[in-house]
Amino acid sequence: MTIKFCCLALLAIVCSSQALAAKTCELTMGYRTNARPPFIAQAPDNSGLYLGLYQEAAARIGCSLKIIRAPKKRILREIAKGNIDFYPGLAFSQERNRYAYFIANGLSERYIGVSRDDLSDITSLQQLVDKQLVLLISPGSYQLGGLPDQLITRTPPDMGTDSAIAFLKQHQGDFYIYDESSLKYWLESHPQRGLKLHPDCCELPRQGHLGFSRKSRYFNARVNPDYVADEPLSIDNNPKELRPGSIAYALQQALQNMASSGETERLLQHHMQLSQGSTKMPHSHG
Repeated sequence: MTIKFCCLALLAIVCSSQALAAKTCELTMGYRTNARPPFIAQAPDNSGLYLGLYQEAAARIGCSLKIIRAPKKRILREIAKGNIDFYPGLAFSQERNRYAYFIANGLSERYIGVSRDDLSDITSLQQLVDKQLVLLISPGSYQLGGLPDQLITRTPPDMGTDSAIAFLKQHQGDFYIYDESSLKYWLESHPQRGLKLHPDCCELPRQGHLGFSRKSRYFNARVNPDYVADEPLSIDNNPKELRPGSIAYALQQALQNMASSGETERLLQHHMQLSQGSTKMPHSHG
């Protein structure tokens, strides 16, 4: 009788612990303080596509979403420590792979270019070198796998899309590269004359990813049987894979289901349409 009672008591404790864990599941997303419309507004306003996307994905797996805004380097340090669970849109690198696991977020990403409309189509950054054109770059931004040698660059401090467009119009730079969705959003919010987009300048569309902390309490991984040690380390060739049953794995599945059902695209289009007549958010790169 005593043994039976102890077993029932232990079962109750386990069940209540699992219920408490489910009830208290809170995913923490970190992002820099600057705006990146249509994805997120200027801190402390967290409205935008990231909020809609990850709040819905978290809800589907029984979690709530908390957002912390701080300078990007600080956010990434906290992700490395496990104090923040994930960064919503993070490019892969060998260094980041040490502390972050990359999960497809269902968003397509691509860098495109913009210039004054008197420039012929740019399909390669080498053409900027050949034409001796100046590329405007935000400090600490993309490198697109490496820029061509002898490319003339200008890196004004704290340059965002608004100031980059102003530099183009003032002939203080010739070409600016930014995320396609963000750049189109900005141009729809701020109609301009005399500008031209270059969608094929820089890269093909690629799958976007979030970076999930490997030290998060919600992360659990196992050996990836498909890993090939002789191949370069990448998002698709990693020694570890998410363990089914973990919160990180559930989040991955929820995002995959949202993308497959068209929900992710619907959210993107909704937030892109909000750009019409909206100019409340200051814009910055990165």
